Amino acid sequence: MSGALDGIRVLDLSTRMAEATGKTLADLGAEVIKVEPPGGCDARFTPPFAQDGRSLFWEAWGLGKHSVVCDIDTPEGQGQLRALAVDADVLVESFAPGHLADRGLGPDDLAAVNPALVYVSVTPFGFDTPDAAVPMVDLTLSAAGGLLAMQGDHDRVPTPVGYPETSFLGAMQAAADAIMALCERDRSGLGQHLDSSIQAAVMWSLMSITSYAALGQDFPGRGDDRAEVTHPEIVPGLRMPFIEPCADGYVGMTLVLGDQGNRGMKSLMAWVIAEGALDDDLAEVDWERWLEMLGDQSLSVADAGRALDQMLAFLKTKTQAEIQEQAVAGKMLVSPCYTSAHLAADPQLAAREFWVEVDGALHAGPFARLSATPIAYREAAPALGQHQRLVDDLAPIPAAKAPSKVWAAPRGALFEGLKVVDLSWIAAGPLITKDLANLGATVIRVETEARLDTLRWIPPHLPHTSPMSAGHPMANMNQSKLGLGLNFTIPEAKAVIDRMIEWADVVVENYTPGTADRLGFGYNHVRALNPAAVMLSSCMRGQTGPEARHTGFGLHGACLGGFTAITGWPDQPPHPPWGAYTDFISPRYALSALGPALHHRHHTGEGQYIDMTQ
Repeated sequence: MSGALDGIRVLDLSTRMAEATGKTLADLGAEVIKVEPPGGCDARFTPPFAQDGRSLFWEAWGLGKHSVVCDIDTPEGQGQLRALAVDADVLVESFAPGHLADRGLGPDDLAAVNPALVYVSVTPFGFDTPDAAVPMVDLTLSAAGGLLAMQGDHDRVPTPVGYPETSFLGAMQAAADAIMALCERDRSGLGQHLDSSIQAAVMWSLMSITSYAALGQDFPGRGDDRAEVTHPEIVPGLRMPFIEPCADGYVGMTLVLGDQGNRGMKSLMAWVIAEGALDDDLAEVDWERWLEMLGDQSLSVADAGRALDQMLAFLKTKTQAEIQEQAVAGKMLVSPCYTSAHLAADPQLAAREFWVEVDGALHAGPFARLSATPIAYREAAPALGQHQRLVDDLAPIPAAKAPSKVWAAPRGALFEGLKVVDLSWIAAGPLITKDLANLGATVIRVETEARLDTLRWIPPHLPHTSPMSAGHPMANMNQSKLGLGLNFTIPEAKAVIDRMIEWADVVVENYTPGTADRLGFGYNHVRALNPAAVMLSSCMRGQTGPEARHTGFGLHGACLGGFTAITGWPDQPPHPPWGAYTDFISPRYALSALGPALHHRHHTGEGQYIDMTQ
């Protein structure tokens, strides 16, 4: 089977800051031509390096690309790039604003050559802003986006994620945006210039923080009061367990998160009790109701503290593998803080055949499984100029001989006419459909009245109003949508959902695997009602594999994904990235899978299923 972007040609002029953009498009089947200066792109000289001197960064992010040398500082090279642009669909660049325009290769210049070209500029602060020329590094971009201030131990200066990640946030947003622009081009026939700001992408990784800013507040303990807070407390005097030691490393845990937290606490304490590690009087406590009991004082703070101390002491005797096995079976909100070595040996990734071999080297594999147009890896990162024939066979186009510029009349919204049923909750799912709604799609968000979305209770809330209807995070992550409340368990509600599925172009859900089938809107049911629908399921570890039903949220995704283990101070336990981290980075990957599926559907009429792992 061919990739979803088969037939799409991409010119990749990016610096290492946006290599992920072109790599993602290549993963999805596009022909990506890396246009390099005579000495090679900077990604080829980016550590880490293999023993033979090869850049492993380039080996990873150059995977699947073709390479041509084109000196755009010369008239000949500029003409060659114009010639390449004639038949290109997308151009990606991350130079300083104005760099390409000064060489006659800016967005307007190449639109004159090819009005259908989607021209993507990935910059730190935007293409045409007061800060456009401000120098940056990853650390300063994290600070400018608001993420750095939220991270690290309260009694020390903020710490960034242990690997420079902000450029990846911007590059992945740019990939998603480029693909969505191709979907619009399917309708209009015309390209456009995409101005992709890394700072803006970082800000969408802040969870509820922008909501506090809207109320003129700082998140408690992360503003001027940072040093005054030593550790979050469940109630005064009772420390909230977070990143805790085990026998061979650390685990991240969430004990307070609505019904999911309560059920996870019950399972965790049942394990502790079963192995005789909890005092007899504490073993009699109904641990699913422990927060309620703290509230009505039927469980004292002292007894709760004693129980938590014994539970944490018990976990110190267990390995990460033992804890993970119990967490999956008991739906505990506990996850090991994996290192890269753990990831290489992870049974869930192995079961899903995540690691792929290309030319004898092992690479990270598909971020999503597309049923009709699967991601495939066929070519290793190219040698410099390996595909030079692609440019040598073209006659350069001088700037003076470029065709006249052609633009269409003003167009409608990018996804105008697209119909989406949003059956997702909390953050990872709603953020996917938020972008679709903001780009013009009609998105109907369906909630079950039997169990309200946990996001509704997350602060801040408008003062003097019901939290259920006045939460800033809930509103922020569900912009531009229509809302519908149903009781999923009654036949009348199922009939309504079926009618919406028949109406929809896209169906999105992010429940634990198996839940959608049980509730009557799994993919087999969706396909039977509407074969042309594209359905996307997003979950922690994917729909298949021995740990598919692992319950978790963004903290646990950061632990399992290796982010937590590399972040923090050497003399302290690791500290995870801020908030529900993977809930806020995975939607960009989801959109990068959903857009190509819609592009494929436009050309073939074929729907498909996307299994998206966070």
